Amino acid sequence: MNKALILLFIIFSLLLAALLTHNADFIWLALLCCAYLGMGFLQSPSTREIKLNATRSVEKDTTNALTTIEVSVEITNQGAALVQLVLSDPRQFGMSIKDGQTTQTALLQAGENAVFKYTFQSERGNFAWKTIRAKISDPFGLIETELELPAEAKIQVHPELNKFRPFSLRSQRTLHSAGSIPARRGGSGTDFWGVREYHPGDPLRRLDWRLTARHPHKFFTKEFEQEEIADIGLILDARQKTNLQIGEVSLFEHAARATASLAEMFLRQGNRVSLLVYQRQYASVFPGYGKLQLNRILHTLARIMPESDSSLNSLNFLPTRMFASHSLIVIISPLMSGDWQFFRRLRAYGYQVLLISPDLLAYARPLLSTDLDSQLATRLTRLERQIEINQITQLWIPVIDWQVNQPLAPLVRNALRPTRIRRER
Repeated sequence: MNKALILLFIIFSLLLAALLTHNADFIWLALLCCAYLGMGFLQSPSTREIKLNATRSVEKDTTNALTTIEVSVEITNQGAALVQLVLSDPRQFGMSIKDGQTTQTALLQAGENAVFKYTFQSERGNFAWKTIRAKISDPFGLIETELELPAEAKIQVHPELNKFRPFSLRSQRTLHSAGSIPARRGGSGTDFWGVREYHPGDPLRRLDWRLTARHPHKFFTKEFEQEEIADIGLILDARQKTNLQIGEVSLFEHAARATASLAEMFLRQGNRVSLLVYQRQYASVFPGYGKLQLNRILHTLARIMPESDSSLNSLNFLPTRMFASHSLIVIISPLMSGDWQFFRRLRAYGYQVLLISPDLLAYARPLLSTDLDSQLATRLTRLERQIEINQITQLWIPVIDWQVNQPLAPLVRNALRPTRIRRER
């Protein structure tokens, strides 16, 4: 409650007590309180006299997860009056304050300035400030005036990247450009493919001198398996129903981090990568290459949040035509009942599919109760999830049942190793 209102209530109570008891001492106390209140009114600056300027700065526009970010705000008193103020910066969702305070006090003479700083960390997100809140009062703190001072700044925190070691994979469809995927035909590459007769223009360093020595009138050259690039689509499930928050980190944060890491690895290998985020308004990144494409994907992953909507009860509403036919699609989803039908549609369209399914039940284990009813509900949910996964694997789709405390890279390497892909085709 405002201090001035409390003081007015005290003055009224003292006057009422004086009337009821006919005691003059209460009147003298009331007069002292009135004098105290009057001094506050006289010394409080009027809104016309208050001229404050605020400037906010952050170290950079973009940064990576868990990097310490310093926010600095400078307040300058450009008016003629003495100003006592309390500055407060509302804490945004996803911030973890590491040093300093988001609320500080300052006493500024005319022309003086004050700087207050704080640092925070975040897993991921877009952080933008437009104003800073300033509460101005008299020296006694009786009369308060609140202002919103313009102080704009923004920073984007990209999800953490775990750099996976590259590995070769088999894709049903490749783009005819040099890359890292064996194309099952001779050309430029690193793996030995075969030997053929020498043709004019072949590099001399590829001559097979041993075989040539056995055939004096012929020359033979070595061939290597041609390596090309692939079309890879990433689909991230951002449904709130498949998310769970424990402490400051949610299951969705692990999924977003895995998506970013996979995108970085595939792009580093030279592949063409696209992204689709399943939420109420689809967020997508069209196919592209290189570091610029990685920045686009990280920018999209930084700003998305899980959403709750009745229309998101199934993956069946996901559009698939943005992905090239017969391309590799990697889906990161904890799964809900009935989602397996979407995977059947993908296989019918000829896509090569990999499912990475973060285990929601394993992630929720610290929160689960040990009573009989809770254990029964957990078993039924586990059984329902296993049935869903079995229906997907029957479509010859590799499934990674991922507990997020496990390293993901070896699991993906094992699921996409060439021998497995050939067998499943």
